[in-house]
Amino acid sequence: MPEAPDQSSAAVFDRMRRGILDGSLRPGARLPPSRRLAVELGLARQTVVAAYERLAAEGYVRARVGCGTFVATDLPDEAPPPARPPAGKTAVLSRRGAALAALPATAVPRLEAAPAGLLAPGVPAPELFPAVAWARTTARVLRRLAPESRGYPSAAGWPDLREAIAGHLAAARGLIVEPDRIVVTAGTQQALRLAAELLLDPGDAAWVEEPGYIAGRGALRAAGARLVAVPSDAEGIDVAAGLARAPAARLALVAPSHATPLGGALPVGRRLALLDWATRAGAWVIEDDADSEFRWQGRPLPPLATLDSSGRVLYCGTFSKALAPALRLGFVVLPAPLVRPFLAARLLADRGIATLPQAVLAAFLASGQFAAHVRRMRTEYAARRAALLAALARYCPAVTPLVAPGGLHLVLRLPEGAEEGQVRARALGLGLSLSPLAAYYQETPAFPGLVCGFAATPAALAAEAARRLAWAVIPAAQRADRYRAQG
Repeated sequence: MPEAPDQSSAAVFDRMRRGILDGSLRPGARLPPSRRLAVELGLARQTVVAAYERLAAEGYVRARVGCGTFVATDLPDEAPPPARPPAGKTAVLSRRGAALAALPATAVPRLEAAPAGLLAPGVPAPELFPAVAWARTTARVLRRLAPESRGYPSAAGWPDLREAIAGHLAAARGLIVEPDRIVVTAGTQQALRLAAELLLDPGDAAWVEEPGYIAGRGALRAAGARLVAVPSDAEGIDVAAGLARAPAARLALVAPSHATPLGGALPVGRRLALLDWATRAGAWVIEDDADSEFRWQGRPLPPLATLDSSGRVLYCGTFSKALAPALRLGFVVLPAPLVRPFLAARLLADRGIATLPQAVLAAFLASGQFAAHVRRMRTEYAARRAALLAALARYCPAVTPLVAPGGLHLVLRLPEGAEEGQVRARALGLGLSLSPLAAYYQETPAFPGLVCGFAATPAALAAEAARRLAWAVIPAAQRADRYRAQG
């Protein structure tokens, strides 16, 4: 059988490298001539030469013309003795650092990702990620990427991706925007944090929806904002209430298409009133359009940014819900005067997003695969939503679903007298990852409830999830009392 040169060369390299590192080939020792070693090993001389050349290229040996090849005296893999740094007993933070560390980013604060249980809100279905299509696109993109793309990425984002996002917004959201006003970010959260740092001074008032987006509130608080809780009802943020509470606020954070978590959608009257306030007050509006692809009743609502004639709206979008949160790809559409300051702040934060995932997403958008994937997800998520609502009605009638016209979650109103924290704790013990409604409020909510997702819970598991929830809502002692009363 003919020899496999590459494999044999690698085997010779590995064997000699181990000998050098374990000391059996000492520093300064002369290696046998390549011809003699090839005869001893029964290999072609070129195979041994290739191994020697690799050893030299990686710094393990030095070749001296006319003298031979010698083990290097300064080995590249030589390391100091292992030592464990002290763990430390205390961490003395600055006042600002302590305040930042205490800010919640989710309803149930956690620093490490963990597998989500049934009914987890805000989580798309991981098993429905288009892995095969994504892998093919990645392979195609890798073959075509120019060498210069391996340098530092643009702070604004991969140009092809900004072009593709502009096309996507025009086709799917009716928002016409120049690509040079788009900045690619690590999800919506990074866009919110950078915008807050640029637009707010410590103590500035900022409107936030009540209840509202927890991580968004955290981003504003981290910039030192004084949060003004503005009631959000079935029609989104109440602009009149905001004007009464803080007419001179510097910023408003809103989700006009689907407020978190109650799902209110801002009608045109409130939209115009919000923009009128921002124009007159010289304030900014950050529009969070996180899950606008998924609407279950009526026509999709156009972004608030389509009505903005004064350049007061920063429009934030993400691919976390439609594709996967792990991609960490989102974007912000900025008013033209904010682009340069935003990029300057961005360079101080992370120097930009990795080029390869941006290039893959650009190709995925441009090829139409993203639009096709979203259509499939709408169909699947609509089926999961319907299955869960039917299962709740049948197996857990004690809760009242507050059905929103869009988004990937809904609120479950608990029966009177139920203690939200206790119900959630029991649900967690049964494998249900619901969030407490109170976490979305700064003030006291009007009723106890849980925030429930349906996207990551397959229709086949909806009945099981509803049965478990029923056990969590009605404790064992109360169930026993009911059985005794019935029997």
